[in-house]
Formats: sequence, structure tokens, C-alpha cells
Amino acid sequence: MKKTIKKQKKAKKVKLIALPKLRKKILKLWAEAVREKENNTCIYCGVKKGDISKVNSSNTVLIDSHHLLQKYIKDCPLKFEIRNGVGLCKSCHKFDGNHSAHKSPIVFYDWLRLNHPDRYNYVLNNSSIRVDLDNRLILEEIEKRLIAKESLDLERLKQIEKDFPREQNPKKLPPLAPDITPDTLGL
Repeated sequence: MKKTIKKQKKAKKVKLIALPKLRKKILKLWAEAVREKENNTCIYCGVKKGDISKVNSSNTVLIDSHHLLQKYIKDCPLKFEIRNGVGLCKSCHKFDGNHSAHKSPIVFYDWLRLNHPDRYNYVLNNSSIRVDLDNRLILEEIEKRLIAKESLDLERLKQIEKDFPREQNPKKLPPLAPDITPDTLGL
């Protein structure tokens, strides 16, 4: 009687998403969560997604997600915070010069301060917080919160950074032996 020997299967390695792709995915989750929070309605003029456009009656309204604090600030976790976003129609977001968030930011932010002081103050009070957004564990925590449509726990992100710091220079050479100095090397 022949014995059959089964080969053990190798455990599959989980391929990690590259950090830039992960950040892009998280940004899409953020935009979706902001629009959903606003019920796909422009907070400034009140039009809803799917309404007939006032500018062009052959188009329907789409709602954009707008960052209150810029998303380009390095290591600022608010770029992924739902409370740092508002839903705006295209006109109120970029095109209407009288009150557009991009063309007339002072008018828009003054309106926001008066009509949504909780959001305005939250962003203002937390705008200086920084965490390492190249730390995969921090990004995974942010992704988890956005999938659940929850606000970020900024203290938790800081704790993750403290407990699991990312290696800054993984290809850094080990230190020289104690008896070797720049002088002995002729440097």
C-alpha cells in the first residue's frame, strides 16, 4: 500500500498596499463619508445631489467634499477627519465668485464660523496636531474609522505613533566601531 505524502502549502504572504495608494484610498473614503454626513446636500445653498442645476438645466447637481483645513499640510491627520470637511455643490465649491469656498475663502469661512461654529472651532483647535502619516498602523486606524463613518480619535493616533514608531532610515548603516573616528579615517 502506497502512502501519499501531502505537500504542505506555503502560507501566502499578504501583499501590503503601497502607502501612496493607501492614502489615496483613505482620501476617497473621507470624501464619501463627508458627502454622506451632509446627506449629499450643499451646506451653503441647500441643493441636493441629483437636483437640476441652476446654471445648466441639462445637468444635475453633484456634491463635492471640501477640506476646511488644506489636505496638503504634511502629517496633519485632519486631512482624513470627517469634521474637517463639508459638502458643497460645484458652484459653491469652486465656481461662484461671490461665495465660493475657493474664490472667496474669507466670505465662506466667516459664513462657516457663524453657521457651523462647532466645526469651525474643532478644526481651528486641532489644526496644529501632527502624526506620522507614513506610519502604516496610523493609516490603518484612520481607514478603519472612516469605513465605520466615525470621527478620528486624535489621541489614539498619537498613542499609536508613540507605541509603534516607524523606522526613519531603514537603510542606515550601523555605527562605526568605537575605535574608529573620522580622524582615523582621514576625514
